[in-house]
Amino acid sequence: MGFLDDLKRQADALKSKQTEDTATLARNAALVEAACKTTWHYWMDLAQQLNVLLPTAPVRFSLDKVTALEGLKRRDFRVDARRKQHRGQEVFDHVVIHAQQTSGRKLTLNKDFPPEIERLESRLRQAGIAAETEWIRHPDNGRLEQVRFSFIADVVLTLRLLPDHDEGKLAFQLMNLDGLETVTATFAAFQVTSALLDQLARGIVGEPNDFLKLAESVRRVEA
Repeated sequence: MGFLDDLKRQADALKSKQTEDTATLARNAALVEAACKTTWHYWMDLAQQLNVLLPTAPVRFSLDKVTALEGLKRRDFRVDARRKQHRGQEVFDHVVIHAQQTSGRKLTLNKDFPPEIERLESRLRQAGIAAETEWIRHPDNGRLEQVRFSFIADVVLTLRLLPDHDEGKLAFQLMNLDGLETVTATFAAFQVTSALLDQLARGIVGEPNDFLKLAESVRRVEA
């Protein structure tokens, strides 16, 4: 066999691999798109039911060592989806369901220690709370004495589905579902079925569920 024949063999092997890779990418993308569509339709239906039921959030949101929010009503559920171009095809960029967890309470918290100020600011930011802040200084020397935070104690709930079409995986980003934190749970596309979404819905209404236990990986980022 000559050198040219060897090059032909290498080229044929490479073209065969490229064809297999393209087929794999197309198969992964199709599975991910099906999972996104299933989630979108499920959440559209779920939002309608939850806006009637107004479930109570089964969680205690701690703003500081002495202040916690409990018994918040989950309401105003709404669903959105966005599309994008990927490898020449229009596909889902994300699917998201938003809600408010409402207490209706107006709170005022005073902090005079920088780490406590930063900690409260972080938790309010995670909660989606835009507080009015008043920086109170000593009238004689101008030294900061305390920061006063005033706000309505309602917490944002956001569940976002983020697809990875090439890898055939989807990540659920759960913001403030079980606390002031963002939890990211990753699943293979074939796992994202109505049965899995039922597990997540159970979590939203406060029932025991296995949603996170079924994930390939789970990452938590606390406020």
